[in-house]
Amino acid sequence: MKTWGKVGVGAAVVFVLASVALAVLTPALLREAGRVAGPIRRMKRSQSALEEMVERSDWRRPANDALTVEQLDRFFAVRRRLDTVRRHSDLELDRLPRKHVRSLEELRQVPGVIRGVSDVVGAEIDAFVQVGMTPEEYHWVERLVYERWRGPLRRAGTYPVAARAAGAEVDDAAGREPDSRTRARLKAVAEELRQRVPVPPEGFDPQIHALLLARLEDVERWSMDDVAQPAIPLMR
Repeated sequence: MKTWGKVGVGAAVVFVLASVALAVLTPALLREAGRVAGPIRRMKRSQSALEEMVERSDWRRPANDALTVEQLDRFFAVRRRLDTVRRHSDLELDRLPRKHVRSLEELRQVPGVIRGVSDVVGAEIDAFVQVGMTPEEYHWVERLVYERWRGPLRRAGTYPVAARAAGAEVDDAAGREPDSRTRARLKAVAEELRQRVPVPPEGFDPQIHALLLARLEDVERWSMDDVAQPAIPLMR
């Protein structure tokens, strides 16, 4: 598989935008074109570094599910960086002209949007290179953790985050309870909720299930559930 197939079309989007911008920029805006070239060159350097890393990588999709502690650590390291990039990005693609440029002010929006897109794509590429995990391996682990493990547990109502949250609420109620016997019973219920261990999803490896339960805090912390997904397909 060629590297572009592994990396995605995010970088290609930047070059398309750049071509459009250079085709319509007037001489008065050539200075803006120069400001666009720098971020695109930076992203191309990041892309080259990723291609080299992918070529050196010996990771291949396993025939059977497999996940190590070290691999999970690298996955969360990438996830943490992507979370930061996406949480602080401000891509306003709606500012791009649609079909026909109606004003000089509308035209001036193009370089800024291109710089923003190239910065985000470059930062996402850098996240994989810095950690040493190819996009292919990352997305394989992502599907394992969030689609094949967390998803079924949530649908079954056994995902332990809900039970632990309920346990915390019962514990709080116990702290406000003046009667000692009632307080003790509530604390026992809270502890039972916290200690609940769900069975693995059907067909899911029990050892990987145990590993992910032990790393539940990281699974939730870096879920990116509350982060808006990119407006363009980055790193897919």
